[in-house]
Amino acid sequence: MTRSLFKISTAFLSVFVSFAAKAQQDIVQRAIDKIKSAKNISYQATETGEQFGSNFNNKIVVSLYNRQTDGTYQFYHSDLYLSSGKLGYIDDGNQQVELNYSDSTYELLPERKKALPPATLNSLLSSIEDRLVKHKDHYTVKLLADSVIDKQLCYHIRAEATDYKDGSFDRLHLFISKKDYLILASKGELRSTFEKGGMKGGVMTQIVSSVYTNLHFSNTALTKPVSLLIPNGFKPKGDAVSLLKNGETAPQWTLKSTDGESLSLNDLKGKVVLLEFTFNGCPACMLALPSIEKLHKKYDGSDVAIVSVNFSDSKDDVAHFIKRNKIGSPIYIDGKPVSKLYHVSAGPTFYLIDKKGQINWSEPGYFEDFENKMTASIEALR
Repeated sequence: MTRSLFKISTAFLSVFVSFAAKAQQDIVQRAIDKIKSAKNISYQATETGEQFGSNFNNKIVVSLYNRQTDGTYQFYHSDLYLSSGKLGYIDDGNQQVELNYSDSTYELLPERKKALPPATLNSLLSSIEDRLVKHKDHYTVKLLADSVIDKQLCYHIRAEATDYKDGSFDRLHLFISKKDYLILASKGELRSTFEKGGMKGGVMTQIVSSVYTNLHFSNTALTKPVSLLIPNGFKPKGDAVSLLKNGETAPQWTLKSTDGESLSLNDLKGKVVLLEFTFNGCPACMLALPSIEKLHKKYDGSDVAIVSVNFSDSKDDVAHFIKRNKIGSPIYIDGKPVSKLYHVSAGPTFYLIDKKGQINWSEPGYFEDFENKMTASIEALR
């Protein structure tokens, strides 16, 4: 009798689990279909979280018109309010324009980009299909307790990778309206070894929460494209300025660390100086971080100085970044004026200055075998 009851209970549980999985799949699929069936979509996304040890809070306003069969859109308008400033993108079906509000410049892109500018809802759609459709065997999907988003009751569905080890994880949370199956919020949680171009940058954690508001969907295609209108006061973007040349005298500077310690290039007279321009949230800067730390320790107290200059973030953000990533060497702040003196436009950018105060070498970007190559270059100047 007991064995029979056990068999019945096991069979019931199996049917229940199968039914629950089917229900979750149906909820997600209806949300996917809602997005894919709409010709035109507009919304606002508020993103908060932590990426590469740096906190962020972004607002993105997106209007996408006439969805094509390949998932792209015929034309669109997007405004991104980022910590580094506001960017805008306009596409009228023939030409793309990028607007940079921090310096009131615009650029007519030579050809239409295949990828849209950051549009979180579309990126989310790709993540959903990747986890719950293409690689569904690698994820477990669970329906959690209902949540309330913007006063609307929502299904809370979590997809979690099943094959992660050593404390790594990959989770995607979806909050889908029980009223109309619109995705009102999402949360991605990822912890894994960060790699780029085959180079490893240690274990990184990324947590991004997005809330979608002012959602408007339409199934009627537009016949008149959006206006490719350059705002008044904007000027064409000039060509990128080249880095300072080898043999030039390195411009003087004075900076302070997050602890208030002052340092100038004059203080380093008679030393070989490796100058790094960096900023929080920069993937390539994160790849460089372990090597920079090792070089700091290797040359501490010697005739070589390793100087890291943040040219984008606030004092508090840099201090948090240092603490979060357990960095033992100082990072100097308010480096934007210095970055302009050195013609820096991207992070990381490196300069090697010899003992006479002249530029010996410069390079944008992190590269393979950085530590060994830089050590050889430094030793040649000692």
